[in-house]
Amino acid sequence: MKYAIIILILFIHFEIMAKQISDFNWEKRIVLISFEKKEDQIFLFTQKFVSENKCSINDRNLKFIYFEKFKNKEFETPTFLNKYGIWLIGYDGSIKDYSINEKIFIRLFKLIDSMPMRKNEMINDQC
Repeated sequence: MKYAIIILILFIHFEIMAKQISDFNWEKRIVLISFEKKEDQIFLFTQKFVSENKCSINDRNLKFIYFEKFKNKEFETPTFLNKYGIWLIGYDGSIKDYSINEKIFIRLFKLIDSMPMRKNEMINDQC
């Protein structure tokens, strides 16, 4: 019984510590990737995209957050996350785009660059 109480307290403590995606509202644009396993094409392509586009990702103030089987050790699972795919979440916390596969990356930068707040940010681009 004593161990059950300790485990319950630890579980509650970790649940309280989990960050919300909304913690980044008005600070970062989020690219949320939901996949089943790390061998999935969506995960592998995203890793490659991030590696090859670091400067452009920084210019657009993007944070990539990964959910494997709808779980992430650092973040609480958003309520909309009920399928695999890639979401773009804007500064305001709303979903700006979704794709079931990596094809979102073809239009990602163009979509972000068309956003009103991004137009002001472009003045300070490094890439």
